[in-house]
Amino acid sequence: MKYEAIVTMLLAAMLFCALAPRNLLGESSSFSSAVAVTCDQSSAEAAASLVVRHVNRHHKHGFKFKLRQVLSSKYQQMPGGCHVDVHVKLVQTKCHFTNPKSFEQCQPFERLERGAVATCWASLRVTWGAATVTRYDCATRPDPTNEDLLKTCANCSILLPLSEPTAVKVAQEAVDKYNRGGGDPSYMALLEVAHVMTRYMPSTGWVTWLELALVETNCPREAAHTLAPCTPLCPDRANHAYCKVAYYYKQKAMRGPECETYPRNSSPRLPAGAAEPTCSLLYHESPEARLCEERLADHQPAIHPICPFPPVGPLQRQWFRRRQQQQWVKG
Repeated sequence: MKYEAIVTMLLAAMLFCALAPRNLLGESSSFSSAVAVTCDQSSAEAAASLVVRHVNRHHKHGFKFKLRQVLSSKYQQMPGGCHVDVHVKLVQTKCHFTNPKSFEQCQPFERLERGAVATCWASLRVTWGAATVTRYDCATRPDPTNEDLLKTCANCSILLPLSEPTAVKVAQEAVDKYNRGGGDPSYMALLEVAHVMTRYMPSTGWVTWLELALVETNCPREAAHTLAPCTPLCPDRANHAYCKVAYYYKQKAMRGPECETYPRNSSPRLPAGAAEPTCSLLYHESPEARLCEERLADHQPAIHPICPFPPVGPLQRQWFRRRQQQQWVKG
């Protein structure tokens, strides 16, 4: 009877895991990508999948990525396991990092929608059957670049820098218009400009298309006037919105925003009367973002790059710069 009870409990646990929703178990437990990473060359695809999940879990700006191709892999045996190096190509998807959808369900940008690709060199350690991503460096670039696209399509949309002044101004106007709509319990703030492209249309002149992300603040909508500025809530406790806008230069008119909203994660409840924690520094204002930009060998202003992992302190910056210079010289 004792053994039958144990077997029954194990079967119940297996059934729970099989039927549990993705947002409860998380992306990393998806069966399609949960193949074990071993010290055998045949597990290169599993190692690459683990790297992609790790990249998306630590990516705090821009879009989610998915695996396009395993370029190469190298295994080095060590006591208790092995060291694995994989060289992979990732493709940018249309899912912003705030989108709760699994990256596996996200569609990549089409060629004329002006997405990006990333070539990554990643290292993993497999010890006693457990695999851990220890490091990765990625080179992220538009795919195709403006220069390459214009060679074959002179009138196609070109990417603009995410900090382009008109785009930033229009993005803020879109946030203001969104807040006037009154659909959320709290005011929203601009989290980031995610994607900007422009094109000349014979019928209307120059048009710029923007995609932007919004984050919930600590200002309730009923507080129409406040002496203190609104502060964004921390990412895991905030509602988010993702919006698309078109701006017509000749008419000086904005169409949109057209938005989809993402509810906050199932974070633990706060004690009665406690205020929601706030995060005064958004990612792009943080030391982490500045350090990422310093470490990138070739910063592309029109896209959100994958930042190197792990984040490092000032004493290690010079080592990373030397390594990146060596890679570009070999390249």
